[in-house]
Amino acid sequence: MRSVSASPRSFVSPVIDHDRGGRNARGTYDRVTTSKESPGNALHDDQFELVEATRDAVRRSQRIASQLHQLIAASINVTSMRSEQDILRGLAGSTRSVFDAETAIVTLEVGSAAPLRGVAHRGHGPQCEVPRSSEASNYPSKARVGSETTFEDGWLIAPILQGRDQARGVVAVRRSPNVDFVDEDREVLALLAQMASSALGAAELGRTVQSSEARLRVLIETAPVGIVEADITGRVRWWNRSASRVFAWPDFTDGLDVSTTTFPEATLPALKELWSEVQRGGAVDGRDFVDVEIAGKMRVLSASAALLPPTRGEEPGILTLIDDVTNHRELKAELRHAYTMEIRGQVASRIAHDFNNLLTLISGYAEILSSDLVGDERSMQMVKEIQATASRASMLTSQLQTIGRTRPTESMVFNPVAVIQSNAEVLERVLGNTIEVRWSVDERAGNVRADVDQFEQMIINLSINARDAMPEGGELTIGVTAATLDGASASILGVGPGDYVVLSVADTGIGMSEETRARCFEPLFTTKGLFKGTGMGLAAARRLTEESGGAITCQSVVGEGTTFEVLLPSVDEEPVETFAVADDDRAHDTATVLIVDDDDELRRFMRRILERNGYRVVMADSAEAALDVVDDFIGTFDLLVSDFVMGEMSGRDLAMALQAKDPKLKVLIVSGTASRSVIGELTEGSAEFLAKPFKPSELVDHVHDLLARRY
Repeated sequence: MRSVSASPRSFVSPVIDHDRGGRNARGTYDRVTTSKESPGNALHDDQFELVEATRDAVRRSQRIASQLHQLIAASINVTSMRSEQDILRGLAGSTRSVFDAETAIVTLEVGSAAPLRGVAHRGHGPQCEVPRSSEASNYPSKARVGSETTFEDGWLIAPILQGRDQARGVVAVRRSPNVDFVDEDREVLALLAQMASSALGAAELGRTVQSSEARLRVLIETAPVGIVEADITGRVRWWNRSASRVFAWPDFTDGLDVSTTTFPEATLPALKELWSEVQRGGAVDGRDFVDVEIAGKMRVLSASAALLPPTRGEEPGILTLIDDVTNHRELKAELRHAYTMEIRGQVASRIAHDFNNLLTLISGYAEILSSDLVGDERSMQMVKEIQATASRASMLTSQLQTIGRTRPTESMVFNPVAVIQSNAEVLERVLGNTIEVRWSVDERAGNVRADVDQFEQMIINLSINARDAMPEGGELTIGVTAATLDGASASILGVGPGDYVVLSVADTGIGMSEETRARCFEPLFTTKGLFKGTGMGLAAARRLTEESGGAITCQSVVGEGTTFEVLLPSVDEEPVETFAVADDDRAHDTATVLIVDDDDELRRFMRRILERNGYRVVMADSAEAALDVVDDFIGTFDLLVSDFVMGEMSGRDLAMALQAKDPKLKVLIVSGTASRSVIGELTEGSAEFLAKPFKPSELVDHVHDLLARRY
């Protein structure tokens, strides 16, 4: 309060001049000056000062009380606000009201919601806006103020601090030009700035908490494991979606009656023991529950648990994590089985490779022997039996290679009915007189794409299995029909919808138990009992159908019989016709042949055959040795006959190396594990492939045909 000095010629007039208004603009009484001095003037001056001071103190107290009242109201009001826009708008209005100011602003210049500005003008309601860059010079900002309340360009400005000295915005007021700010105004504005800082911090924290809760809720709801909250007695309180799926519970919603929701009876004893351990000392995990029946299916569950601290009004709880590991267990079992089969396949492949070499020798020498036994019917019959046995053994090695994945399939388009009809005589001879064969084939069923050799083997294997299942005789029905599968039917079989050719082989034999039927397609599992089968025929059949995009099914009833159905996709392409041309009267050729094979007996066998047909033969026991032979040989080789699998360097690699030196060299690759595709990288038209086991005549035919291409 400004003090007023007493003049010796002045005194306080106790009478108010109504024409002059009595009080001045400050609300104090004016002094009235007279021309006469009074001895009591000094006393009157003191009284005037005292009255003025008292009235000023009262007015200040009233103003401060009003400001405090408005501050409290503003604090209560802003505490309930959750958004920055509401906080800035509310504080701007409260600030203008507290100071009875012309304009008040509250700015937010830092944070995810920035920039924002709350503005309140006299006579207008407060509002929140996004400041425009063109207005930057019209209003205060944090760049114009430090960490203390300051007065600048008519504005009283207080920083909204974030931390101790970092401003996130300002609170500022401006009065009319003839009304000044006093020291108490600075303190009040600083309080409003602190209030703004707290409210904005709380809003930001609340938004962070809400965001965290939302993320946590999504994480829990989408967690791949079931999460169940229960009290310490096991009464269920809450669960997530995965728990609904695991236990076949309804989805949890607010207001849901959970009193009827309980854990499966089979899990309760072990779960209660698990919960007891948790209450005694922390988290427990890794407990498995085997053969738990849920929704009519047996499942394997894995459980973990942790103790939840008590919350307001609730007892301590237990959080239980449940995972259905049934599929995982089955996958692990399948993986172990696949690994086992891979090892078996590698062994089978090696056995098949060596066995094919032996079969080539057996069938080859049998054919040579038959040419020397013309007229000896008894000996010729034994030779034929040897050849038939070698043929059956060849089929066995082919199955071994199919199971071991060592023999690539050679798919081609063919008519299944034509293939079956071409093997009908063989089938009837194999089945014997006690089995009546019935044919039910539709010649218009369609064509398929598959490995025709494996298809023939599959028909023979299924027929032989049916024969063995009817030791006292019976009926075997072989049928071929067309079928169209819709989406549902195809999904059950694991194939795509569309047109299929269905091969069915049905017998009236002893049938199979459900346990045997479920395992009948497993490799090396035989349905015929110990020492009565190889367990490879049905496995090879399933491999063929799956690789051809089809499926195979088995239905069997003990005492009534078994039916196998093979479904192969129907194709619109025409069958590929193959012709074998025999020319027994052709003249012998003259050429030099290099034979390379790591099997001594087979190498000598091929040499004997080719030399009998007039060819000059040089031999090597490995690809590396063959390279040395070629380097040391005086002259040129017309033909290379090489095994495919030989140590470090394959027969194909050897052929490519030799053709690089002599492009005219012809090549014949022989193998019991590879396919015709191995000659694809050799010079076009210069190579052929011969599968083991082969007959001497087949070897001679291939050699002659290759050498004929020289001209």
